[in-house]
Amino acid sequence: MTDRPAADSPRFEMLGAVRAFRSGRQLDLGPAKQRAVLAVLLLHLGKPVPTHRIVDAVWGDEPPENGANVVQKYVAGLRRILDPDRSPRTPGELLALTDGGYLLRAGSLDIEDFRNGLARADTSRRAGRLEEAAGMARSALDLWYGDALGGLTGPVFDAARNRLTEEHASAWELWAEIELSRGGFAGLVSELSHLVEEYPLREGLRAQLMIALYRSGRQAEALAVFRDAREFFLDELGAEPGERLQEIHRRILRNEPLGGGPPSGAASPSSTAPPSTTVFPSPASPLLAGSPPPLAAPPPPDDPMPVVVPAYSPASAGWPGGAPRPAPPGWPTGYAAPGAPVSPGSPGAVPHGWPTGALPGELLAPRRERIRWLAVLVAAVLPVATCTSGSWLYFAWTAVQRRSARYWATAAGYLGTFVLAFALIVTDPAPEGSVESTAQGAVGVVLGLLLLITSSVHGALLAAHPGDTVEARARRDLARHFAAVDPAGARQSGIGRPDLLRLFDDGGLIDLNHAPLREIARLPGVTPYEAHRIASVRYESGPYLSPDDLVRRGLLPAKTLRRLAPWLICVMPEQGPRA
Repeated sequence: MTDRPAADSPRFEMLGAVRAFRSGRQLDLGPAKQRAVLAVLLLHLGKPVPTHRIVDAVWGDEPPENGANVVQKYVAGLRRILDPDRSPRTPGELLALTDGGYLLRAGSLDIEDFRNGLARADTSRRAGRLEEAAGMARSALDLWYGDALGGLTGPVFDAARNRLTEEHASAWELWAEIELSRGGFAGLVSELSHLVEEYPLREGLRAQLMIALYRSGRQAEALAVFRDAREFFLDELGAEPGERLQEIHRRILRNEPLGGGPPSGAASPSSTAPPSTTVFPSPASPLLAGSPPPLAAPPPPDDPMPVVVPAYSPASAGWPGGAPRPAPPGWPTGYAAPGAPVSPGSPGAVPHGWPTGALPGELLAPRRERIRWLAVLVAAVLPVATCTSGSWLYFAWTAVQRRSARYWATAAGYLGTFVLAFALIVTDPAPEGSVESTAQGAVGVVLGLLLLITSSVHGALLAAHPGDTVEARARRDLARHFAAVDPAGARQSGIGRPDLLRLFDDGGLIDLNHAPLREIARLPGVTPYEAHRIASVRYESGPYLSPDDLVRRGLLPAKTLRRLAPWLICVMPEQGPRA
């Protein structure tokens, strides 16, 4: 912190678009890249940030040639805005250059106010001061004015936004639990219904909605919430709701009392019965730092499906050694026979309850991308049907779907070739009425025929190899969100484990903490030696907290990681990170 008066220190806000205020007046932070540089410094508030990390976060795969100079220019602009009283050519106080990089010292930050407000609210809740706790929690939630880091894109900002979104959802659960403890059931239903739509993977919010409906005398609607939750989780994740939701469902069916207040027409709302709902903050959230830990999430069912293979160790890098156990004819090699005495964590274990005579691949084999013959046909016929004028259309559509500049360049090349061929034919100087063409016209015709054949064959081949798609990216985003909310459920569902038989399609993710060596070695650009080091280091030095650890631990070059990052995930092992 600087020695200047607190009133003169700027206040920064990131729970929405990045903003800065001084004395109640909003400051103009300059161009978008300059605001992005400020956001990187705010994400590491009070810690020096090396220039190369700022460049990677702001520009990603397309850094400027003179990145250090560009960052220096933006830092100078931020100093003029944030520290206008500083004399020119004197060291900055608010934004300083240290041996470790640029260091930002802020007067106040809304993220810290948000977290501190929630910690005070939880402390008051535990002390029984529910009205005070509700006000504190609501004040903290009111600090949000949009999507965190609004307008900023890139892996660094997306990861930070996801973490903050999880904290936001946990804050809503804390507020809802406080209100349930106060007995405000009917008034919560509308807001909790909206929150369930906004955060569909948060089982805590669904549980609180069920309790609010049940305690308001709306038992049928509470049961309908569970049915909707079960249908959603089965469709999207291929897994049943957690034990917590199922226990609440069973108690409602038996018409048993639930915590959070008395049933309608029974005891007074001032009942001291402890609430049965408990906030489960995300593991990375410092939401309740300094206070007693919340109750642990309930354990998974006894017979999870599919069974998850243990984390990598030198002794278990591949399939179990030795001769396979006896199995029926046609049973896949490496899998135990149905009912064979295999430990639940064994790679050869078969999920409990498998239908008699069914092979694993018939139910839970990872979904393979099939050739989409309709797309192949459209891509091949489109240039012919449009007389080459639409030869570029399929490639432009592919560029949109796969977010690839390469396909945009391909589409532009085909379009330019068509324009050139058309111009050569139209401007052919052959005499009017002549059936002969000049060399120019002949070149245009040949160029058009080559364009027709090339674009048709190229488009068909491209359609036959789908690659990355919007649907796959959406599945990966959903899987990452699920893993952040419920790591245990992610492990059970086999997220990031293409080697497992599973129902859940995660869009092609690879879990660096659990995927076997052979799957890591299949990543493009990763050599067998690098894959072995990745698998060994996670066993020797502890699990990876994020894919960036591969660069921090010297296992992969930053350029390779940037190319692979969309397909990497780090699901926390059951025992958590090692000390």
